[in-house]
Amino acid sequence: MHSDIEAFEAIGVQKARYCRYIDTKRWDEFGKLFSTEPEVRFMDPEGSTVAAFNSVGDFVAATARYLEGARTIHQVHNAELERVSAHQVTAIWSMEDYLVFPEDDETRPASMHGYGHYHETWELADGQWRIAKLALRRTIHEIKPKERVQ
Repeated sequence: MHSDIEAFEAIGVQKARYCRYIDTKRWDEFGKLFSTEPEVRFMDPEGSTVAAFNSVGDFVAATARYLEGARTIHQVHNAELERVSAHQVTAIWSMEDYLVFPEDDETRPASMHGYGHYHETWELADGQWRIAKLALRRTIHEIKPKERVQ
């Protein structure tokens, strides 16, 4: 069994990979950070669910489609980790993300900038910590529309 410190360090490394893999569009590696049937939810600042997934394949595919061509940065900090059992840890991370979409894509805004908290459950299986539940609860979500030239 991993000590709490070893588990928390391993989960911190995995969460850093989450940010890097999403920003560098490494979708295969990104998907391996999750259990096969994770509960994934994204909420707006009012608490309404804006996206939900129960399949890692569906979640990764939707994320890859939405971020295609975008330049992004995701950052997490101020980790609050709690050991629930030998094979489960809950985590809350403060987060910030900034997304800049291609200028010629009229289906997405110019950019998005957000803050909030990830609420997660990590499970240990086959020697790896993976995300079993993820809920992103945004506190601020600024969307900049594309400027129209008349």
